[in-house]
Amino acid sequence: MAKYKVFDNFLSNSDFIELTNNMSPPTSFNEIVKPNQLGWIYAPGQAKGNWISKVERFEKITNIKPLDPLHQWVFGHVFFIAGYISPVMYILNTLLQKINPLALSRIQANFTVQQEKRGRSGFHIDLGDEPFKHTSPITSIFYMNTTNGPTILEDGTEIECRANRLVSYPHNTYHAGVLCTDQPYRIVINLNYFKDLDFS
Repeated sequence: MAKYKVFDNFLSNSDFIELTNNMSPPTSFNEIVKPNQLGWIYAPGQAKGNWISKVERFEKITNIKPLDPLHQWVFGHVFFIAGYISPVMYILNTLLQKINPLALSRIQANFTVQQEKRGRSGFHIDLGDEPFKHTSPITSIFYMNTTNGPTILEDGTEIECRANRLVSYPHNTYHAGVLCTDQPYRIVINLNYFKDLDFS
C-alpha cells in the first residue's frame, strides 16, 4: 500500500488567495500583465523515462487510460532546479515556509487544459528514471484549483484534486496525473525536497 499524507486547507485563506492570484492565467487579453505574472513554457510530454517499461504493471490498477500522445503536453513553469531559480520564486514563500523543507531539489508548476474525456499521464517518479538509493527525498503536489483530475498512486489510490490541498509521499512512489474534464484547466505545483517526514 502506498504511503502518503494529505493536508487540506494547507495555507490560510489569505495566503492561498494571494498565491492563486499569482498562479492563475489572465482572464482576458486586456488584463494588465503583473510584474509577478508567470511565464508558462510548452512541453510536449508530461512524464518521460523509466515509467515506459512499467506500463503493464499499472494497467491493472486504474480504468483511466493514458492520454493519446497527441494530448500528452503541458504548460510548465520551473521555479527551482539545480543552478536555476525563477525570478518569481518569491511567490511561493508562504508555501515553502509552511512545508519547511531541509533542502530543495526541484519545484515546477504544471498547467493542463480541459479534455473531452479523462486521460492520465504515464506513471512515473520525479527526478530521474530510478529511485535514489541512499537518500529519501519527498514529493509533494499542491493543488491550485478543484477539478475531477486526481493524482493516482502506484497502488491505485486516487488523491482528489482539491484547491489548497497538499499531498506528500516518498519520492520513489510511482504516480500519474489525470487531466480534468470539468474545469477549463488544472494547475498543480510539484515539489521535490528533503525533509524528515514520517509516513507510518
